[in-house]
Amino acid sequence: MPAPDDPAARPTGPEPPGSSASERPVRLVLAALAIVAFHLAWFAYFVPLDAWYTSTPIAGVDFETHVGQTWRFIEAMDGWGHSWMYDPRLLAGYLHGVIFDADNKGWEVWTWLLSHLGVPAGFAFNLFVALAHLGVLPVVYASARLFDLSRRGALWAAFLASCLWFFDSFSHWCWWIGMVAYAICGYLSLLPLALFYRWLRDRKPWQGLAAGLALGVAHLVHPYTFIVLVAPMLVLYLRALRRLDARGHFAVLAMAVFTLVLNTWWLSVALQFWHYILDSGFFGQSGPEWLLADYLGLVLDTATSGLLGTRTGFRFLVLGAALVGLWRWRKARDPRTLPLATAMLVMALLAYASGYIWLFRQIQPYRHVLPLAFLAVIPAAAALESTRLREAWRSLAAPGRLLVVVLALPALQALARDILYFTPAHLPEVAPLYSGEKVLLAASGYPAHPDYRLFPARPEHGEMTKWVREVDDGQSRFLVEEPAVGERLHWQTDAQIIGGFRFRNLEHSMANLYRRHKFGVAGDDQLRTYFETYAVRWIIVTSNATWWNQRPDLIVPAGKVGHHRIFRTTIEPHLIQQGGGQVVAAPNKLTVTGSDPNIDLVLRFHWMEYLVCEPSCEIRRERIDDLDHVGFIRVPAPHPADLEIVNGYGEAGR
Repeated sequence: MPAPDDPAARPTGPEPPGSSASERPVRLVLAALAIVAFHLAWFAYFVPLDAWYTSTPIAGVDFETHVGQTWRFIEAMDGWGHSWMYDPRLLAGYLHGVIFDADNKGWEVWTWLLSHLGVPAGFAFNLFVALAHLGVLPVVYASARLFDLSRRGALWAAFLASCLWFFDSFSHWCWWIGMVAYAICGYLSLLPLALFYRWLRDRKPWQGLAAGLALGVAHLVHPYTFIVLVAPMLVLYLRALRRLDARGHFAVLAMAVFTLVLNTWWLSVALQFWHYILDSGFFGQSGPEWLLADYLGLVLDTATSGLLGTRTGFRFLVLGAALVGLWRWRKARDPRTLPLATAMLVMALLAYASGYIWLFRQIQPYRHVLPLAFLAVIPAAAALESTRLREAWRSLAAPGRLLVVVLALPALQALARDILYFTPAHLPEVAPLYSGEKVLLAASGYPAHPDYRLFPARPEHGEMTKWVREVDDGQSRFLVEEPAVGERLHWQTDAQIIGGFRFRNLEHSMANLYRRHKFGVAGDDQLRTYFETYAVRWIIVTSNATWWNQRPDLIVPAGKVGHHRIFRTTIEPHLIQQGGGQVVAAPNKLTVTGSDPNIDLVLRFHWMEYLVCEPSCEIRRERIDDLDHVGFIRVPAPHPADLEIVNGYGEAGR
């Protein structure tokens, strides 16, 4: 009997019913068309044309963050030929494109390239979202075929992946909230793994080239591809170590080098500014109890699983079938067992057992349930394609058939419930009480939940943007409570915003009051000092918090835009702390006019090591306080009355 790492150990033996030797082309075509129609119908439902077939980028929650990152990437590339920039319009001076957007590089490059081909940037941005949905079937089908599944088995894999994509709660949450790149990573990781497996077995040049290309692109889409693939690809390589000649080892090295080269441009920048990084262990934290909660459909922490109900019927169906498939493969000494079992085991351990370790907390361990589920579709589909359903059904006596039907009913009911959860707009309304009052849904056990479809931007979004543009004088800042609103105002206006995603993993985020204090609650003296330090003139509050109304000496109501309340601070904000004059902030540049040359100039903008002062002046770091360690900008006297501070992109500031 050949060893598992021998080429002769490829899956062999009699073709099971439905395998390539006995497949009926007409049935396969009809099945394929049905699966494609199923997927496209749900795509059209959840991502309607008016949401993505437009030059306006998709709005809402994390989408706002990624739009801002993409717009600044385009601005930096077109303006300075670099992928990053110093942006004084966010968080009193922020570094775009250095670390926080590492999960957005593929999206940024995609949008930038298409925009230079004449595609409107907003539409190009949205096309990436459409591609994420439309790529599920071809990627999973191709991966399944590369893993030696028959056409019937590959169709099973594609169908299971489609169900997971739309109706597994965490998968749906990822692409709905805006974590589109990671959602793609969940299934795209299958392709380089399958190509690498096939190349090690067949050693065809096209397979090696395709594996290297897929590996590099997948890492560009999301760097966590490395976490998903490092273990299974390593065990595949070690298993084939003795069979590979010098050219084979060189090819493996070339794949790794190509992946690094394709991603070095942003990795080198991230390493350059790594000293600014903060703890990232806020979201996606889990432990063993989450496995039971997922199985039972319980929500333990929305910061981990998302602001939606836990719907995991399809996930556990796939995982259960995958265990059957792996068990059968292991008995047959099938070479596919090792890479897929290793990958699934590592993902399961990361998702449900690594949250106690600080290092793994930084990569949001729970999110690895997504690649775990998509990896499982291959052995799950193998189990389904090899099951002799007709023969098993015919062999059962009448009581046995009845028992199968009875047991299948609750399983089908659970899956149907998962699907219906995502169609709340089409479910019957709860009848009102006899008094005519509507039922308090949350109290009755039927909590109302959002319609988890993507929709166009609401008119209110434009109203807030218009108001900010009208009142912005360029000499003060806007403190914004709601993260999505802060992100939207940042990319839609030139105003100086303090807000956006609160837990940016860079020290610059400590300029945000809501990062410093939970709910922004602080004493009067603390607030006054904060407003003065960061030159805050306006506060935009989205929540119903009433404590802002209790600070008449510090803030006064200034109106409403939609459901957002506007307050104006009573201080006189100054972007120049010392030295006089006026400053105008623009990307990569601060322009000062009319300062006193004989007094040290202190600007309330974050210092950065590559900022340079022109002409004939120098820059030093000015301490802010114990929370914001980045520091402000000091220009020692004597200095020109009129000067510019610009991003030197490599000429270290002094």
